[in-house]
Amino acid sequence: MHHGRVRALSPDLPPEQQEVLADVAEQGVHVVHVPRDGGEGLSYSYTVGLWDSFEQPEVVVFGMPEDVAQDLLDTLADDASEGRVFQAGERHDGLLVGYPVRFFAVPAPMKASHFDVLGWAYEGADVPVVQLVWPDKQGRWPWDADVRDGFAEAQPVPGRATL
Repeated sequence: MHHGRVRALSPDLPPEQQEVLADVAEQGVHVVHVPRDGGEGLSYSYTVGLWDSFEQPEVVVFGMPEDVAQDLLDTLADDASEGRVFQAGERHDGLLVGYPVRFFAVPAPMKASHFDVLGWAYEGADVPVVQLVWPDKQGRWPWDADVRDGFAEAQPVPGRATL
């Protein structure tokens, strides 16, 4: 059962919106990169189209350089296209070379405030979103006591509070 389709591509949309929908149609996913706002706030990257294309929850990653995030989310989309599903509460090796990653559910308030292209593409339908959380080079997670402050700040994990 498929709940949640992206909107139809139409010629009267602005080019950047057409690009989102064309990418979903052609590759199953479009990755949106949100830079830090004038040096404030968070930088993050998220997928649009995984739920529509593969019934994989959409994925967000915080605090990762755009090119790294693009490669990672493209790899994840390739895996999803082969039937792998990455769900909240899971840990996976192999997505990020040399490091495990973990997935957490993204709470509704954050979904509402952070993923405007996703909301637009799905016309406001509530689609599941999971956060891909990655460790630092020492293998520490953002919530570990000894992780450096900047790493934890760049990668908040709101879904962990609900566990």
